[in-house]
Order: sequence, then C-alpha cells, then structure tokens
Amino acid sequence: MKYSHRLSDAVHVLVYLDIHGSNSSSAIADSVNSNPSLIRRLVAAMVKAGILERSGPRGEITIRLTRPASEVSLRDIYHAVEDHLEFLNVDQEVNHSDPLGRCMPDVLGRSYDQVQEAAEKAMAQISLQSIIDQVKNEIN
Repeated sequence: MKYSHRLSDAVHVLVYLDIHGSNSSSAIADSVNSNPSLIRRLVAAMVKAGILERSGPRGEITIRLTRPASEVSLRDIYHAVEDHLEFLNVDQEVNHSDPLGRCMPDVLGRSYDQVQEAAEKAMAQISLQSIIDQVKNEIN
C-alpha cells in the first residue's frame, strides 16, 4: 500500500508560512525535502479550498491564511489536499459466490466507516494553531 504524505506536507507548508513568513516555494520545498512544484500544487489545493489566499503581482505573490490558524482544523487541510479521503479500503475482489465473501465487504465497510468518522471527528478538534504552537515549542 502506498501512503500519501500530502496532509503532512500541507501542514508543514502552513507551519512554515506562519513561522518563516516566506512564500518561496523553493525555500518551503527545502524544508519539506520535496520539490517546488509539489509545494505549488499543495498551495493551489488549499487556495481552492479557501484555506489560503494569494495576492500581489506575478513574481511578488503573497500567500496567507484566509482565517486565523485557530479556525483551521487538520480535517480542513486533509479535505483540501487528499485525493482519496478514505483511511481504509475494503477489498472488493472477493469470491461473491461464497456467502462469507459476499457479505464481508459490506460488514467490514461499516466498521471502516466508523473508524473514518472517529478519525475525522478527532481531526476536526486539532487546530493548525495548536500544531504551530507545538512546533514553536520544539524549536525553542
């Protein structure tokens, strides 16, 4: 299974913007250990979702939050940048002629839905500001 790093990279971008204030995709990419094009794609997704806004003339673009960091949740960021929102996926490639195989995807799917709901509820309680504060405490 391939794991996505979009959420952690997007949060990293937002914390970087808060702490360093730099809008340089190259500088941010260096901190994330990624490439500037990924940073620009993440920023674009967060702009589209209304988390960030861009302003200024070309070459001097400023990127900033559209609301206080205390009002941006981890779930908001997750929904902005992830293509597949499900944490767990049920294998649908089962033997549908077998009674167990036939019912397993639905039964397991309901359990996975509970996990997803609980995780997203917890993510909604974690603000970007709390992550920024923790990072600042770790740096100092």
